[in-house]
Amino acid sequence: MVKKTSGILLLALTGLSAPFWFSATRANQQTGESRQPLQTRQAVLQQIPPRVKRESERVNSPQKPVSQAQKSDVITGEMVSQLTPEEILTRLVGRWEQTKSTSRQILTIEENGKATMIVEPQGLWTAVLGDRVTINIEWSLNQGKLTLRTVGGSPESKVDYIKQLWGEEFVREIHSIENKMFTLRDDSGEVNQKWIRTSY
Repeated sequence: MVKKTSGILLLALTGLSAPFWFSATRANQQTGESRQPLQTRQAVLQQIPPRVKRESERVNSPQKPVSQAQKSDVITGEMVSQLTPEEILTRLVGRWEQTKSTSRQILTIEENGKATMIVEPQGLWTAVLGDRVTINIEWSLNQGKLTLRTVGGSPESKVDYIKQLWGEEFVREIHSIENKMFTLRDDSGEVNQKWIRTSY
């Protein structure tokens, strides 16, 4: 009877200890997983794709402000300082023409810093300069001023004569730039150059 009772008691103790043993085993497994090398866990993290911005975030992202000069079709002298040289260049490149009492002038401005002016004298000036003079020019922009410098042309004797009369460098402040016209001011502040666009 004692042996039977002892057997029943041993069986009961074994049954009660089973859940505790299972819990301890499970805890050991989790501890082992947490001891994985740091590099392995980092590799797993690197496999997670980066978060893609929501459409609303992309739409509402701040943009570079646009100045009034960039939006305007007419650029005044005060607005020129708001533009970069590249933006001014975009508006000036092309072929322009102006007519004065002494001559008709055709100015072609290129992106590479070069320009060509064709002068067609009128009236008495035809006797001095002939029917046509081509002047090769290098141009530059600086603080809203356009500089045109003569570097050659033909006929050479006529170009030399023009340089003696008016100099080889021409500096004028930009008064305004429009799609079809730009104007320049002389040293006294008066608008003395009005160029009309004939082509882009």
